[in-house]
Amino acid sequence: MDKKLTGGVQAVHFVKAFVLSALLTVVLLLFCAFLLLKMGLNDKVLAVLLAGVDALAVFTGGLYLGKKAGKQKFLWGLIFGILYFLVYLILAFLISGPELAAGSMLKSLAVMAAGGMIGGMVS
Repeated sequence: MDKKLTGGVQAVHFVKAFVLSALLTVVLLLFCAFLLLKMGLNDKVLAVLLAGVDALAVFTGGLYLGKKAGKQKFLWGLIFGILYFLVYLILAFLISGPELAAGSMLKSLAVMAAGGMIGGMVS
């Protein structure tokens, strides 16, 4: 029995998109760690790389969901980006504690929401 959400996207597709994005995030973060080790990147370059990792991972999840949705693709990509950010926020809170920087969190929300939405629109 298929449990469909509004617009025809099945809940299992959200889970697959999360797994796909998380795996891509891990691979890209390992690549960034390698670059940091070999090239000694400064903080500004590293911040741009990490924002790119977030955007690319959520773009991929939004692209996957957009292909599965059929209609209102940008909306499903946006929803995915926001949900991915919420998971990211919960994990960051569990790791770092309550001293999270609001400015960087807002930047991450904007990057992830936009990445997911663009991924949905491109699909």
